[in-house]
Amino acid sequence: MSQADLQEILKHNKTVAVVGLSKNPAKASFQVAKYLQEAGYRIIPINPTADEILGQKAYNSLVELPPEIRKTIDVVDIFRPSEEVLPIVEQAVQLKKENGKPKVVWMQLGIESQKAAKKAKGNGLEVVMNKCIMMEHGRLFGESDPELEKIRAKKMAEIIENAKGSRVSVPVEVNDENFKEMVDKYPLVVIDCWAAWCGPCRMVAPIIDELAEEYAGEVVFGKLNVDENPEMAKRFNIMGIPTILIMKNGQEADRLVGAAPKLLIENKLKRYI
Repeated sequence: MSQADLQEILKHNKTVAVVGLSKNPAKASFQVAKYLQEAGYRIIPINPTADEILGQKAYNSLVELPPEIRKTIDVVDIFRPSEEVLPIVEQAVQLKKENGKPKVVWMQLGIESQKAAKKAKGNGLEVVMNKCIMMEHGRLFGESDPELEKIRAKKMAEIIENAKGSRVSVPVEVNDENFKEMVDKYPLVVIDCWAAWCGPCRMVAPIIDELAEEYAGEVVFGKLNVDENPEMAKRFNIMGIPTILIMKNGQEADRLVGAAPKLLIENKLKRYI
């Protein structure tokens, strides 16, 4: 999805149902929802263990929302593990059929489900995966609040730390700030260097998704948008995209340039496992 598409979503869809919104102010979901609320969005908390969050009544699930609220939801923002996304999307589809809304399913940073995405798109919903809605809003609408930057850094650290020692089965968003931490933390990391305007990058993206799932526990995959992260693009002399960097013990061990088929990427990768 292009930056223009994301900007349109965030500009014109102002009511957000946050599924998995924590009542704990220290949690990323609370911080993101609070940021959105302060940016002028209406937040609908979905949390069966809470009565109220951020001054708004909380509900058990999307399908248990009152009819007058169901028809107002523009975006379903998901803070649940990837394996729990499909049932949430199925509820969003039910609301869409009833009310013509929501318009968008947004899976937060570190959350991705191709099956759920296919279901959503097949029923007329736009899909954003593995992106933080707060970070995207701040980037696209020029927010430069130092406090926001602290939250951004904390959120990214949480994603990486939570993944440590576990099966990371979806690509993690990598940027200039967290690149070193990412490649130093895991013995073998594959970085897909891409850009939104790049057609061959879109061809490689589903292959990276498949490999991330198939090699979970052995290899950690990341995605680096070179337009948004010029420092790393310059450091690794990325002259053409997609470029796939294979990072072993914090150092570049190999790379592939261009829209390589899955078998070629896999064969190259196996040398380092």
